[in-house]
Amino acid sequence: IAVTAKLNMRDGVPGGLGVDESLQVARWLQEDGTVDALELTAGSSLLNPMYLFRGEVPIPEFAANFAPPMRLGIRLMGSKFLRAYPYKDAYLLEHAKRFRDELDLPLILLGGITTRDTMDLAMKEGFQFVAMARALLREPDLIRRIADDPATPSLCIHCNRCMPTIYTGTRCPLIE
Repeated sequence: IAVTAKLNMRDGVPGGLGVDESLQVARWLQEDGTVDALELTAGSSLLNPMYLFRGEVPIPEFAANFAPPMRLGIRLMGSKFLRAYPYKDAYLLEHAKRFRDELDLPLILLGGITTRDTMDLAMKEGFQFVAMARALLREPDLIRRIADDPATPSLCIHCNRCMPTIYTGTRCPLIE
């Protein structure tokens, strides 16, 4: 069994973990020999959740999961808590390349991996694995379809409306 660990490269909040500190933790894990690979992530689900998700901010959908006083608060103040970050393919690659440059441990690239081209880019940059998330909620068979036809595009539009479904059963709400 492979043992992997998910490690934040950067929390995206003032006073939070930065790339230099995270690299030190990664070095300790590599030296310790207790993990077979690291999956590199970013953000704080409590303090800055959109730093990881990137793309549209689903404030109305998020608010709908709360009781009326909280719902109104999220609708009015949600943009202060759920800050917007633009989506682009392989959006965690730039920070992750520092880890790739400084570690021998196998690394898993996460963040905007939805096409064969992005997977190939990750491999070219020296990552041994990639991780997918939102795109698989929309299309659980996406990996098989990409294997059959490398030009297959993902139908995920990075709207992040799947994010609030954690309260009711994680899924892509754009499909029946």
